[in-house]
Amino acid sequence: MKLVNFRTSGAYVLYQGRFVFQVGPNKAGNVLGIVRLGGHREKSETAIETAKREVLEEAGVHINILDALKTYHILEWDDEPIDVLMKDPIRPILIKGREGTAETVMYLSYTDTAPRPAAETKGLLLLSPQDIHKLCCNKLTLNDFERNNGLSIIKSEMNKNLVLQPFPQLLFLSRLLREDIFRHNVKEFLPL
Repeated sequence: MKLVNFRTSGAYVLYQGRFVFQVGPNKAGNVLGIVRLGGHREKSETAIETAKREVLEEAGVHINILDALKTYHILEWDDEPIDVLMKDPIRPILIKGREGTAETVMYLSYTDTAPRPAAETKGLLLLSPQDIHKLCCNKLTLNDFERNNGLSIIKSEMNKNLVLQPFPQLLFLSRLLREDIFRHNVKEFLPL
């Protein structure tokens, strides 16, 4: 498979053994969404260029993209992922959408710089694998998360009594963290 067209690109960003995700109220204002770092492609950007630009805009950090040992492909978020052979020199961890016209692409990456909410980002969560499991399996508010030693960097006023809602990329990462090949891919960055 060769990555040709895509709408959005993002990255699972590791910083000091934790994954960095955005947090903020959904449009209805009744939950706090946990959203991946990433966004829409501009002009003729490559997927890697889009992911790097979006992470810089949202978390204020430059990232180093890792070549994924395995690339997973899904058509819909609840699909069982299949392994695909990528011809790109740096392989993404995830492609969602039809072959040749991916809806979204996700890379593995790391940064040595402390992330901070930038631009329109309301806040960031720094999630350990254990945090990810808890958030994907339980209903927790931001207050609950912080009381249980969860790390957050909140830039603007936010109702911390709202439930944290994992968005699809976090739910997918939760599935990946249970796989040996994925843990091998990030072992130098995570205390697993």
